[in-house]
Amino acid sequence: MAFHTDDISMNTIVGVGSLITGNIYSAGIARIDGDINGKVESAGHVQIGSAARIKADIIAHSVDVFGVIEGDILAPEGVHLYPKAVVLGDIVTKHLQLDGNVLVNGECITLSDEEAFEEARNHWIDVKAVSGKTFAVHED
Repeated sequence: MAFHTDDISMNTIVGVGSLITGNIYSAGIARIDGDINGKVESAGHVQIGSAARIKADIIAHSVDVFGVIEGDILAPEGVHLYPKAVVLGDIVTKHLQLDGNVLVNGECITLSDEEAFEEARNHWIDVKAVSGKTFAVHED
């Protein structure tokens, strides 16, 4: 099951064999099959393909992971890790779905209650800031 937002337009595609060093911001759905070294932020859904190798924090409404991410994921609407997905970082979401044979090395914060989620999210961001790893969230 994929998590979706209202905007169904595919705004960003990074193909297999591509390498981007820097930040990416997408207004809608982003599909990443290449390599990213930076930060990925989307106002919609992000899908990380099985060939993707991401060294970046990901901020989106929802995220599907088939590949490898070295970085944190902040996706309030949901995170789905498919078989063979790897996340070396924290996951902060309201809904987490893990298929078999995935690897997560980090803290998982999963709270479906809106108020509890916002409190935990803000605390997590504060802890990241104090520990020296800034995690700036783009505010609309």
